[in-house]
Amino acid sequence: MVATLNLCGSDDLGMDTSGAIDHSRQKEKARPLVLVAWRDILSDDGWTRAKDVSCPTFYSVGWLAYEDEDTIKIASTLDFDDFTDEAKGEAMPIQYGITAFPKGCVVEVKYI
Repeated sequence: MVATLNLCGSDDLGMDTSGAIDHSRQKEKARPLVLVAWRDILSDDGWTRAKDVSCPTFYSVGWLAYEDEDTIKIASTLDFDDFTDEAKGEAMPIQYGITAFPKGCVVEVKYI
């Protein structure tokens, strides 16, 4: 039986116990890990009264990928090896699995 353990160290850089990560390509430290609390839209097409309908709050976790005055984006996946070989010249790690939140929906961003 072979087991490979992938972890994120205290320095926010990935560790791969199989040795598959080429640490010489790590040009940029990973962005901070965040918890985004956000509210969603809810529509009710029944006979529900306004006082009984409220917007739910959800929570998403990811690495902060981008932020400006309108949008926050987080990544669910970090690629330290550029497995697609399409990010030549870009700083590592490459971020994938992007979720974009309009800031008007964001309740809170906590740094983990």
